[in-house]
Amino acid sequence: MMRACLTLPNHTRLTMLPVAPPQPATAKAFSAELRDAMLRGYVAAYRWLGREDQARDACQEAALKALRAARRYDRSKPFYPWFYRILKNHCRDRLRRRKTAAVALQHEPADHTPNAERRALRVEQDVAVRRAIASLPGELREVIELRHFQDVSYQQMASILSIPVGTVMSRLYRARKTLRGKLKAGDAKRYRPAADEVRS
Repeated sequence: MMRACLTLPNHTRLTMLPVAPPQPATAKAFSAELRDAMLRGYVAAYRWLGREDQARDACQEAALKALRAARRYDRSKPFYPWFYRILKNHCRDRLRRRKTAAVALQHEPADHTPNAERRALRVEQDVAVRRAIASLPGELREVIELRHFQDVSYQQMASILSIPVGTVMSRLYRARKTLRGKLKAGDAKRYRPAADEVRS
């Protein structure tokens, strides 16, 4: 039997219930892969759920599901795409139970720039990027998050999304182009005279 003891962001320590690994010889490797997948998956869970506590809970519950399904994992394939699908489905279930699924824009990372005006501008820009990403269509938002927030390779993205690598690349191109357009439009709206905004 295998007991996985993992540490998530913010030093949250997670101890799993004993679960039998696929084979005794692979227990240590599976535990290490699961630990790394949870740390990467926390970023995705936080962006989906918008709260640190719920992201930690989701990672823990997804890890338990992965441990219970360990015997069905095909070790000839990358581990993270397999875990990502488990985590994604679990987070979807959590979101379905919510009345609303608002994107969390709080708990911004600390900025120690001495100039208060520059600090405020950086926070404003970060919020604008988050909002622009959240407004993308689902398939475009997902490739942006996988590539730029989780550093997932094109091959792993293809496995996660069940699409060819070429489709991943074209979808990522469209996502980046759309995101740039939204950010430029946001800047234009920000500096447009109020009267123009009323007329539009």
